[in-house]
Amino acid sequence: MKGFWWTLVFVILLTSVIFRSNFLFLISLLLALVGGVSLVWARYCLAGVTYRRRLGTLRLFYGEETEMDIEIVNAKPLPLPWLRAEDEMPENVDIRPGRLYQSHLPMRRILSNLLSLRWYERVTRHYKLRGTHRGAFQFGPVQVTAEDIFGFSTRQAEFPETQLLVVYPKFVPLTVLGLPARHPFGDFKTPERLSEDPMRLMGAREYRPGDSYRFVHWKATARRQQLQTKVFEPSATHPLAIFLNINTYEHVWEGVDRQLQELAITTDASIARYGWENGYQVGLYVNSVVQPGGDRIRIHPGSHPDQFIWILEALAKVIEYGRWPIEAIIHVETHRLSYGSTVVVISPIVTDSLKQTLSYLRGKHHAVVLITMGDERRTDVPPGVVYYYVGKREEWNDLAAIKLA
Repeated sequence: MKGFWWTLVFVILLTSVIFRSNFLFLISLLLALVGGVSLVWARYCLAGVTYRRRLGTLRLFYGEETEMDIEIVNAKPLPLPWLRAEDEMPENVDIRPGRLYQSHLPMRRILSNLLSLRWYERVTRHYKLRGTHRGAFQFGPVQVTAEDIFGFSTRQAEFPETQLLVVYPKFVPLTVLGLPARHPFGDFKTPERLSEDPMRLMGAREYRPGDSYRFVHWKATARRQQLQTKVFEPSATHPLAIFLNINTYEHVWEGVDRQLQELAITTDASIARYGWENGYQVGLYVNSVVQPGGDRIRIHPGSHPDQFIWILEALAKVIEYGRWPIEAIIHVETHRLSYGSTVVVISPIVTDSLKQTLSYLRGKHHAVVLITMGDERRTDVPPGVVYYYVGKREEWNDLAAIKLA
């Protein structure tokens, strides 16, 4: 309530006393009553008001739809003639229907709901969400504004509750990317036994230099009085380590080609899906971090039932700038890979350092696959490296159109 309103009431009341006017006295009482009602209304108009946003799911595959319900409740005997709720929404999620306005924050929009509520009334509005972009998108907070019945005073409140919607990256059959449907990693055979499964003990043999001390067979050593090491059966699955270079230019300050980056992420997700469906122990390493959290992406090869979903989750949340050279990530992580593992490197750019790293991996008896995208096909791939070129940045537009059709 404005201060001049009470000044006006006092002046009219004083005038009525001076001139002994009953009419002016009644006017002053009426204005005082209006002012008091307005003050009480403004004080309690947001009491008992709740705003709830319900998403049908917090995980979406690319192009998938879900429902969003907005529920506004006025749980008090005081009606609300005017209430506006402004909910912050991500720009890259398709929301319909609804009145959406551009926010002052980048990549954000405002979903505005203007309505009136009677006492103890609940209003629910229904929307459809569609995941048209990969990413992790925050919904909220909400700013609620209400007025008193006379429109003299307004009150505001913020509901800080937020929700995070994750849209997984698109994945397609390997043939769509130009890779063969069978044996996309080549026909690679190691000169020695492939990775062994420590859970499947086969026997013991004499210890040789280079054997791990973790697998010393102490009982056999005590019996034979000579150091023995455990022998395991070959693993039924093969490790597949995917290394993704999120950078599209050699230097970070040059910017990001987002179409090329999305093509690389889609290629990564498609390779991971193929490996997961064909019995590989799939792992993922990226030279970037996830947001929120800020943790570097490093998912070691494994055969957990949710392994592929973990990989999709990491790819959905990856930020667009790589903090480290992909060669450094490869050197750090390949020391932990089993002998004979398949290493797939997906990179929009190929530097001399990366080519040297690929040659180093071949010397370690790993099957090495290089997948590039960009303006041109590479002709300087190191010997023994299986190479694929999946296309230019325009290829991403074609894949997105096919997926959304």
